[in-house]
Amino acid sequence: MNHCSFLGTRTAWAPAAIFLLSLISSPAQAADVNKAVQAENAFFRGSHLLSKSQPAEAIPSLESAVQLAPDNAKYKNVLSVAYNNLGLQQNRDGKIRDALSSLHKAVKLAPGDGDIRSNFLQAVLRSLKLPNESLSLAERVTYLELAIQLDPANDHAKKSLAATLNNLAVAQGRAGNHREEAAYMKKAVSLDPKNTKLRENLATALYNLSVVQAKAGAYVEEAELLREAGKLVPKDEKIIAALARSLSNQAVLKAKGGDWDAQITLLKEALKLAPGDKTAEKNLAAAYNNNAVASNMSRKERIDMIEAALKLDPDSGTTKANLCRLMVDEAVELAERDQTSKSMALLRKALKVDPDNKAALSNLSALYHNAALAKGEDGNHEQEVQLLVKALKLTPDNERVKADLALAYNDYGVVLGKKGDTRKEIQYLSRAHKLAPGNKAIAENLERAKKKSGKESKKRGSSHKKTRGAKKNGPAEDKNDKRLSHR
Repeated sequence: MNHCSFLGTRTAWAPAAIFLLSLISSPAQAADVNKAVQAENAFFRGSHLLSKSQPAEAIPSLESAVQLAPDNAKYKNVLSVAYNNLGLQQNRDGKIRDALSSLHKAVKLAPGDGDIRSNFLQAVLRSLKLPNESLSLAERVTYLELAIQLDPANDHAKKSLAATLNNLAVAQGRAGNHREEAAYMKKAVSLDPKNTKLRENLATALYNLSVVQAKAGAYVEEAELLREAGKLVPKDEKIIAALARSLSNQAVLKAKGGDWDAQITLLKEALKLAPGDKTAEKNLAAAYNNNAVASNMSRKERIDMIEAALKLDPDSGTTKANLCRLMVDEAVELAERDQTSKSMALLRKALKVDPDNKAALSNLSALYHNAALAKGEDGNHEQEVQLLVKALKLTPDNERVKADLALAYNDYGVVLGKKGDTRKEIQYLSRAHKLAPGNKAIAENLERAKKKSGKESKKRGSSHKKTRGAKKNGPAEDKNDKRLSHR
């Protein structure tokens, strides 16, 4: 009875099947129907195996069903369950790599399934406690990144990924892959920015990469890396010193291109980082000097710049010579504008820089000489003598100064003699005679002064015999004393 009924059911379905086939009008439609039937059969086989807790055996059939009918949500959902169950099974068996792969496939098939997502996240976090042999660092990073994509607010996953990236960076650094080392550490710090150890490790990675750049001559890139490292660990002496060196190296390149302003800026920054660095100081001094010589700035600005150079490198003969030359030029210009005092002061300053500078010596001597002649014309022979002595000290071989000083000594001596100071008269006339031994007028004045001194000595001797109330005689003026004109 039953058997006859089953046969009847199958028969009853026959006309409908024949009717469907009769509607198929093309080979393509026939192929689609065939695919649908195959998909349903594969799905049936897979579902049956899955219901018997055989997910590994069920997956091939369920995969076939999804491939044959990729838009069928039911097939995908059941396949995701199969991968989820297989992942859980593999996890229990200690096959962590396979488990994570299966659970990840499950999540991709059913991203909105909360249970499947939770299973994947828990498996990823549990895997971190396993030894490195179970899962490589790169694999851990990959799965942690996937976990964070699924749960962006999961701080535990973020910090775990940061720690894993740190370990991966350390491994890359030891292998000499410093660019990768820095890249991994940057990601780590971005995930856990308050972690001091991670910041220090990133600074180290950046420093290591900067060394690579320095060896390649890429000093700009080196400096940028070191600046970034310095922001992470502001007081690290090694990084500060390296940055200062890098800036100095950049400055050298700028100097070769004649860009003095850029060179000066870089060296100033270098010295701010490493005060007292002798190499940087000398380079900055040279930069100031070169800029002052080559630029179109005013002479006053050039002098200021070279003075700054000399403070940094006080033993530089070139800098001294350039500074003195500018100071002498400025002093000459001041003298031409009748600003004699300023001119003298500037020349004295130049001689402090270089005491043997011939131009400064001769120009200052000339100024003293001219000022002395003016004093002599005004009858101020004392100051005339003082100024000529200064002039001769600066230019001891200047015959004109010698001659005028001899005449000034003579005139001053004559004036002192008329004031009754015969001793000083003889003193100055003697000096005049020494400078100009062939001058007959000076020789005659000296001779008369000596004779007068002898008479005064005799007079003083005879005066001891006079009474107390004897009248004193004033100094006698010798009308034969000769004052000499040297103007």
